[in-house]
Amino acid sequence: MIITPKPDIASQNIKDQILKIHSFKEKKINGFKIYESLEFDSVYLIDIDEDSIYAENLEDKFNAELFIFVTRHSAASKIPALLTHAPGNWTDKTLFGGKPRRICIAPASTLKVALLELIKASKEYNLDDWKVGLEVTHHGPYVDKIPTMFIELGSSEEQWKNVVAAKAVAQAVINTIKIRIKGLPKFKIGVGFGGPHYAPIFTKLAINSEYAIGHIIPEYVFDEVTENQIKAAIKRNEEKVEVALIEWKGLKKRHRNLLIPALEEIGIKWIRI
Repeated sequence: MIITPKPDIASQNIKDQILKIHSFKEKKINGFKIYESLEFDSVYLIDIDEDSIYAENLEDKFNAELFIFVTRHSAASKIPALLTHAPGNWTDKTLFGGKPRRICIAPASTLKVALLELIKASKEYNLDDWKVGLEVTHHGPYVDKIPTMFIELGSSEEQWKNVVAAKAVAQAVINTIKIRIKGLPKFKIGVGFGGPHYAPIFTKLAINSEYAIGHIIPEYVFDEVTENQIKAAIKRNEEKVEVALIEWKGLKKRHRNLLIPALEEIGIKWIRI
């Protein structure tokens, strides 16, 4: 299910492009405007009234295999960017929606496919100067049982209104869904620990290796992270996690001293990258 918040300029821009490249029919369900795919069974696009990060309880209204929030990305740098990530909060802070210390179920393989499709689309639409990558797990909403991900267009109003960039994201979204329906490739499922918010090491690894990466806990939250969050990072994934990926230089020694015993207690293999 593709979710497009009405208050979000980028989201509505991308939605317009999705409706141009894929055949939908419009209907109303539970008071929501729904667009039902004419090409695939059970693929829907829905308009919601609230901003994405505050869209709690959607799973009470809709039964879905996957939620894809298609939204804007905001950054003070205003760097043009096409990004994807899983949502959730590692700490007690909920400044941007969600619940304290709660993360969604991350669809690692679909996140990797979305990243690769964003790269492909950025080349096709000559967005060579745009940053394309993974972000760490952050912000709301909290979704308990349905795997959830974001695909974002950033990082300022100039980019949110960019029709060419919206076309690129729309194409990546539709292609990601098509690949998922036909059958995702077999990847090695990992979770990431350490590094900065835009996760360059994990992005490079996802692009150039067999790894698909679900949740990523960045270095900047580790002083507030407990073993419970480390266990959740492993557990809250759509697919079984095979390996923990530690950005060695992207974590302080005290963080590694918390992390590694927790991983060994869980019994999961870990490697330094």
